[in-house]
Amino acid sequence: MLQPCSFGNASGGTTMTNGTKTYNRSSIVLVGFLLSLVSVAGNYLVSSAGLAGEFHFMVHDVEGDAAAWSPREVVIHKSTDLEGGLIFVLENPTPRTHVFEAPDLFEQIRVEGSENKTVKPMRVYAAPEETVLVQVSIEEWKRVPEADGSEAQTFQFFCPLHTGEEALRSQIRVVP
Repeated sequence: MLQPCSFGNASGGTTMTNGTKTYNRSSIVLVGFLLSLVSVAGNYLVSSAGLAGEFHFMVHDVEGDAAAWSPREVVIHKSTDLEGGLIFVLENPTPRTHVFEAPDLFEQIRVEGSENKTVKPMRVYAAPEETVLVQVSIEEWKRVPEADGSEAQTFQFFCPLHTGEEALRSQIRVVP
């Protein structure tokens, strides 16, 4: 059964009475405001961090004091994976320091003491048992199509500290 609502009380404050529960109107407004604030903040965080394409790489020690990154091949689709940026997650579960080097790729970094970002050739150190997040610059991929007209681009990556055979190099293919 519906209960009548009344507004106002003897002390002059504004309350809303519905059955046996009493709600202070300012509390209801405050809760609504906080819920909308949490919703907006959550949407901002998801849209700013959740849209970036994220690719995971892990280094492995191999025979002969060499090292290899896996997976051996990664395919990145420009049409879907680059929306919102590109992040590489580099995992080093080994007891040695390794480097993720990709000579034709660039890391996007923030200039110390500034809000500006710059790029540098991708050569990222990963200490033992460390996971490193790298923001990849994608501007170069937007402007240079391959000579064969396919618009696919191939980039090699490897650990230069523990070089082995050329066969230990892995590759990233960027396709439309």
